Amino acid sequence: MKGENNAMDMESLKRQHRDVLTLAKYILEQIAGGEVEKNLDEVVRCINTISGKLKLHLMSEDQFLYPALSSSANPMLRRFGKQYGEEMEIVTGAFEGYKASYNTAPKIRHDMAGFEAASKQIFSALSGRIGREETELYPLLD
Repeated sequence: MKGENNAMDMESLKRQHRDVLTLAKYILEQIAGGEVEKNLDEVVRCINTISGKLKLHLMSEDQFLYPALSSSANPMLRRFGKQYGEEMEIVTGAFEGYKASYNTAPKIRHDMAGFEAASKQIFSALSGRIGREETELYPLLD
């Protein structure tokens, strides 16, 4: 699984992680600072941008990462691939529910407390998942 293409693919996946975390951090900072209403259009843009980046990330993983893991001669890598793929489906489903609930300014205004709680929960889950990929999974592939 090593090689130039693998290195480029891994860097792309890591860049996507950084992008998602940067956008999530912005939203959480607006919540912490009581600035969501003031910056609502940007918060909505961030939610929708995260959604697009997650879709791209999943597509990249589905095309590159999981096939490589599932075809590995190493049973541990095959098991990790299956486990991580299943977990990512759950996280993605949760994010899609979050996005459906809060992807427009009126939806957020209608339920600001729910938005704040859901944001903290979903971004904690995403951050944890990204951290695990970067510390547990990706080092196995480098």
